[in-house]
Amino acid sequence: MTNARDLANFGRTSPVVTSGTITEGVYAITGTSVALEPDNGSVQTHTLTGATTYTDGFSAGQGITLMIDDGTGFAVTWPTMTWINNAAAAPDLATDADTVVALWKVGTTLYGALVGDGS
Repeated sequence: MTNARDLANFGRTSPVVTSGTITEGVYAITGTSVALEPDNGSVQTHTLTGATTYTDGFSAGQGITLMIDDGTGFAVTWPTMTWINNAAAAPDLATDADTVVALWKVGTTLYGALVGDGS
């Protein structure tokens, strides 16, 4: 397989593979009560408009990169998860840049990791 047409033969249309480069789906989240759903795209962005509650929409083996723009300092409530860095705690969101977190599920456990220093 070398192109998107070949992936379509297997019932898949995403990700798209072109000349050896994988193009992941990017999805813009809206709202303040949000299921984090990897089926929407493996890269997701969210500009917070108020205090936000995320819920777990993952199946085992799924993962996303989530970029959160929180210029106002809104609170975020995360689903039950194991944070593997950042002192095993949910990150404080930057108000002057995006905060990026990686989220993935193994078995029934949702994991999260702050990407970079959060600023």
